[in-house]
Amino acid sequence: MRRILLVSLFLLSLAPACWGATLFTTTIRETDTGKVQDMILEVMTGKNFTVDEVDPYKVVVAKNFGDGFWLPTQLCKVKFNMLQRDGNVRLLVSELELLQGQVTRQRSIDHLIPLIQEIRNKLDGTPIDQVVNEAVNQLPDSGNVRKKSLGIVLGDRNPDGYVAISSVEAGSKAADAGLVGRDVLLEVNGRSTKEMDMAALRSYLANKAAEEASLVLVYSRGGTPQGSVTIR
Repeated sequence: MRRILLVSLFLLSLAPACWGATLFTTTIRETDTGKVQDMILEVMTGKNFTVDEVDPYKVVVAKNFGDGFWLPTQLCKVKFNMLQRDGNVRLLVSELELLQGQVTRQRSIDHLIPLIQEIRNKLDGTPIDQVVNEAVNQLPDSGNVRKKSLGIVLGDRNPDGYVAISSVEAGSKAADAGLVGRDVLLEVNGRSTKEMDMAALRSYLANKAAEEASLVLVYSRGGTPQGSVTIR
């Protein structure tokens, strides 16, 4: 009976590892791999992960889970791969689970998303709720497609008082609509961004994205009005 209970608990402990994304990708703007590496080490060691391997384009950290009695000790290794490109760093995060020193499977990284969001937020200022997985593929074995994010990261106001776009997430709805970093938002759903508080504008965009409501954005590029785009 005790053996059956132990096996049942062990299987339950493995179940979440089989669901969700096994790769998280995000692009950190205007930085380099050295700065990203330093921030990864700062955040992950602060959460009691130990450093397993470091090279110029990779960081591997590890942590033990399980108590060794009710649940076998499972060593999980989190790998951060970094690709430097056009002044940005593309970060790819995955996790492997080892049991008694042997790799058993690739593990879901969903529980690491808050840490990844923290790393990017500290490096390029992207709001936590706007750091989303750019690997917008299907969830393993689910048949469900991940929803695209709005993908607009707001910057400062331009000299005329309109709100500029700092960057646009790759693969997002905004990118699909043709928006790019340094575009300037003139109007959002008929309202001038000159009249909107920055925090209120961020909240408005986030709420509309969550509701999957339409956004009509009038914008300019390089000082030239570009008309409007509709994002649904």
